[in-house]
Amino acid sequence: MDEQYGQLIEPTPVKFSFGAPGWYVLGVLFLLVLVCVAWLLYRYYKRNKYRAEAVKQLQALQSQCVASGAQAQLVYEVNMLLKRVVMARYHRHATAGVRGNVWIAYLNQTANEQLFDEADAELLTDHIYATHAVVPAEKADDFAEKAKRWMKTHRRKIAELS
Repeated sequence: MDEQYGQLIEPTPVKFSFGAPGWYVLGVLFLLVLVCVAWLLYRYYKRNKYRAEAVKQLQALQSQCVASGAQAQLVYEVNMLLKRVVMARYHRHATAGVRGNVWIAYLNQTANEQLFDEADAELLTDHIYATHAVVPAEKADDFAEKAKRWMKTHRRKIAELS
């Protein structure tokens, strides 16, 4: 075929440059996406900051009460911390006076799983409101770990008391 038409003439290659207007549009779109992602991440951080602070307070309570051997105090303080988180996140008037089985049911309803059980309700009603209650260390630690898991994973949607 080359014999019929002769040598093909190739044009000179076009040099690459960012001078085309399409690159400016693409750059602006990329910057907008970066700003939107940064804003969403910041908003997520601000919304969940209370979780991190509550977990930090819980860990401080655990180390303080375990060092002093006050297991009943640990259960009481963890329960009060749970109450503060729930009242700050959900409606105060609906959860302030709730305790016992209704309180445990409410915590389970706002959790992503069934964390607390009847033993936890019994622990709260029988041991922490008694004057000189003796709470086994494993029960107190188990309750604190469940509370920590609840604080990290509870739903943001408001749950109604039943």
